[in-house]
Amino acid sequence: LMPAPNRERILVKRWEALADGICDAATTAFHERKRPTKLQDKGWIDRQYAKIARSLEFMAEELGDSPFCMGNHISLADLAVGTALGYLAFRFPDIAWGENHPNLARLYEKMMQRPSFADTVPRD
Repeated sequence: LMPAPNRERILVKRWEALADGICDAATTAFHERKRPTKLQDKGWIDRQYAKIARSLEFMAEELGDSPFCMGNHISLADLAVGTALGYLAFRFPDIAWGENHPNLARLYEKMMQRPSFADTVPRD
């Protein structure tokens, strides 16, 4: 899942950082939306959504037609991206990332075939 220390490891860690950034922005927006409506900062929420959109765009571009983030094998990058996409699917159904980025949707579906993902889908 984690390559030896080299350029490939750096790329895996970059994917992980992107996925973590999506989760950070999404969690921040989720909590802001839980506040009483008149106390919510719409501009703050919009900025978090913009961060998510830019990250998804970059991930989709980097993934291209590859079956996995790092080419032909699963790595920590795929686990991190799958987790971030799963959180968006659970908490932000209004973000149409699967429609806008079909290659990310394919990766997510591939990850959901793994019992470790399918068995841990959050429930409200």
